[in-house]
Amino acid sequence: MSVPSYRLAVESDVLALAEMRWAWRTSEDGARAAVSREGYLDECAAFMRQGLAEGSWVFWVAEVEGQIVSHIFIRRVRKVPKPDRLHDEIGYVTNVYTRPAYRGQGIGSALLERVVQWARDRELDVLFVWPSEQAVPFYERAGFRAENDILECQIRPDE
Repeated sequence: MSVPSYRLAVESDVLALAEMRWAWRTSEDGARAAVSREGYLDECAAFMRQGLAEGSWVFWVAEVEGQIVSHIFIRRVRKVPKPDRLHDEIGYVTNVYTRPAYRGQGIGSALLERVVQWARDRELDVLFVWPSEQAVPFYERAGFRAENDILECQIRPDE
């Protein structure tokens, strides 16, 4: 196997990322699509392009031989200014996925390490994620801890 490369996604990556998400969410999760594949890809790609243009979303990717094999999305959220820190952000980590053929090789872990370093370099206040029980050790190895008391109000039940 070739050595993976890691980088921030650019606009030309959004269609590949949208296609990966479609494949993941319609096959592995067993979800039924409420829209056509083409409709989904158009909407998802537009969403990602807008997030990139605004700087509100950052997409990290791992590539092997020019193909994206893993990705992590980070929603940047600016916090309300405080007297001691006028500009502060938190990062919501989501859409963490590695293609099945590339799992167990450390690619996702290496990608997450880069995300954590990127957040440190930008002095984000915190990164947070709502992981599945199965994914908790993956995040703990990267330094995530269940230390904060986050309360949530479920508005729409899981389907």
